[in-house]
Amino acid sequence: MPILRKKLSLQKRVVFLITSVTVIMISTMMVFDTKSLNQSIKEAYVSQISGMTIAINGRYEESRSISDVQQIFDYIQYKNTRVLEMKLYSKDGAILAASDREQVGKRLDPSSVIIPKQDKTIVDRLPMAKSEKPVVRLIAPLQEDGMVVGAVEVIFDSSEESVLLKKRTKLILAVGISIAIILSVLLWLILRTIVIRPLSKLREAAVIVKQGGELPLLQFQTSPEITEVSEAFNDMVKNLDERYRELQQALNTLQITQDQLVQSEKMGALGNLVAGVSHEINTPIGIGVTAITYLDQKTKDFRSLYETGKMKKSDLEQFLSIIGETNAMVQTNLERASSLVRSFKQISVDQSVEVKRTFLLREYLEGIVASLKPSLKKTRLRVDIYCDDGLNLFTYPGALSQIVTNLVMNSVNHAYGPEDEGSLSIRVTEHQDHIQIAYSDDGKGMTQEVLDHIFDPFFTTSRGKGGTGLGMNIVYNLVTQSLNGSIQCLSTLGQGSLFMITIPLEEESEL
Repeated sequence: MPILRKKLSLQKRVVFLITSVTVIMISTMMVFDTKSLNQSIKEAYVSQISGMTIAINGRYEESRSISDVQQIFDYIQYKNTRVLEMKLYSKDGAILAASDREQVGKRLDPSSVIIPKQDKTIVDRLPMAKSEKPVVRLIAPLQEDGMVVGAVEVIFDSSEESVLLKKRTKLILAVGISIAIILSVLLWLILRTIVIRPLSKLREAAVIVKQGGELPLLQFQTSPEITEVSEAFNDMVKNLDERYRELQQALNTLQITQDQLVQSEKMGALGNLVAGVSHEINTPIGIGVTAITYLDQKTKDFRSLYETGKMKKSDLEQFLSIIGETNAMVQTNLERASSLVRSFKQISVDQSVEVKRTFLLREYLEGIVASLKPSLKKTRLRVDIYCDDGLNLFTYPGALSQIVTNLVMNSVNHAYGPEDEGSLSIRVTEHQDHIQIAYSDDGKGMTQEVLDHIFDPFFTTSRGKGGTGLGMNIVYNLVTQSLNGSIQCLSTLGQGSLFMITIPLEEESEL
């Protein structure tokens, strides 16, 4: 498991940043100061050996005597106890004079022979392994008639300079650390006073407002920025109740508008149902009226025959046959019209009045599909119902009617083209504590983007064709709220759609 790192507070981050910058600046100052001091010491060394080499070169050019140079070495070492060793050697490494006379006449290791250029002094530090104390080696050119013929080497005790450099470094380090500590403490206190405490009070005030408590007026005597924030916070709290009322009013208006739109959608569906059933009823009623008119005319003809005494047995038999056929035709069409009216009446009442009742599910589904036949007649689609004939359901039938109607019409309007053939299926399976209604079509299917928003209010793929985007949202709300169930949609582009609806089974309570 990854370790959660706690974020540093603003106060700690600012102090850490300023302290780091201070330490870096002090370290930079120490580096430059050390370099400057070393340069000064080096220049002092060069100045000292320059005086020595001028004297040595002057004496050597006058007398061309090594013994005179040797005397100068002895005098310099006598007067300056910090001069540990002196040598004068030629370009080939032969030691011509030395403070240690035993080395005179010997030759230096070729790697140790350093001949500086004219008017240039070499200053370097020898490793502590070659001496018990810190020493500096100074090498200056030995000139004869303006030509460099050798070099003068002086080993100089640099203990005093080293001690001075260490003391200077320690002093700067101590001062720098002290400044960093004092600056950090002061910055910590300043931030805590003018930033952290006011922000903490603002946070406490925000928590009080969140919990619905009354908040006293906030006043800070700090920076102008914090004062402006506190004044803005006070203004926000002052207007919070008014804004809350405005938001609540806007929310209520939105809910009322949504309810009106949903009701309008439901009434629109009911209006379509009325228009469709009215059209369906016209056919059997028209046939019945035609049959009765025909029978009336035949009755008049038969009466005329009877009154004139021209009636024959064959006329009576023919009239009786016409009566039977016409009666059967009228009875059949009237029963059909009665069935349509009964189905329409039940479904329309269920949709307009939300009352729970027990009903046979298959019979009710067939009635819903029958009420949709006027719309289905214009298509090449068929609806198949698979449900147990004896399955009783105690719930809101109007909600179920609206759900099935919206699903079927959604398929008719979106899943098929005008000339497409297709099959719509309603399959009901009963379980121990719930029933599952699987509604499917073999139409165009949906993309994942459409599927993700299928139940969102006002989402439609046919906005310019009169779609409101409320049909499937109504289905979702009816399933989840009115029927206390759940709905899931599965679809693949080009392979149809499937809606899985789960409704809990309830028992009708006895009063």
